[in-house]
Amino acid sequence: MTDAYGRRRGERLQVEKAPAIVAQALHSLAMKLASAVAIMTLVLTPAHAVEPFGVATTPSQSAGLITLWRDLQTELAKDEVEITRCRINANCDSAAAQRLLAIIDEARQHSGRKMIGHLNRGINGAIQSTRGIVPWLPPLAALGQPGDCKSYAIVKYLALGELGIAASDRRLVMLRGVSRPSEIHLVVLVRDNDRWIILDNRTLTLVDSIVAQQYEPLNEFDANGVRDF
Repeated sequence: MTDAYGRRRGERLQVEKAPAIVAQALHSLAMKLASAVAIMTLVLTPAHAVEPFGVATTPSQSAGLITLWRDLQTELAKDEVEITRCRINANCDSAAAQRLLAIIDEARQHSGRKMIGHLNRGINGAIQSTRGIVPWLPPLAALGQPGDCKSYAIVKYLALGELGIAASDRRLVMLRGVSRPSEIHLVVLVRDNDRWIILDNRTLTLVDSIVAQQYEPLNEFDANGVRDF
């Protein structure tokens, strides 16, 4: 009889505790669901990069880079004048300007990221790659001879401006290869809505800078000067 009484008492206690157990289980399930939703939100929500690679920059302290970019900006302005002249006069004597205008006009037939992709493809195919040492050249000079990453990047930087991309939405960025730290590479980045897209002479694929884990950004060059990451 004592055993039967004990069993009934145990069953009654279990029934009394059931609401609390259920409530605890529901709370635990709710916490797990909230965590899952948060993770899925992070995975599915597009990256919002205020700066390329999502990394803040500071004004550069490199006198050499500052001088180099200031001189190159002067040459860029001269090339812009030459391109304008050749757009007005189709018989101008600058073969490089005419080639670049043809690439720009082909890309202009598209819009958005497709336009950017066509420009990247056109310029990647317009310059013969060389392993030789190539100095920093202004765009039209770079287009007229074999070049390296700097040649492709500076031509794209100018061409994006000719397509109407604002100066604040395009930048040259110097990178270091993560797996090969001695390798320095120059690319162009262009803002596409809330993303910074990389235009690279090594690929026709347009890559979001946030997911470009193979590179470490070092310096950027734009209308406001030189900045360090």
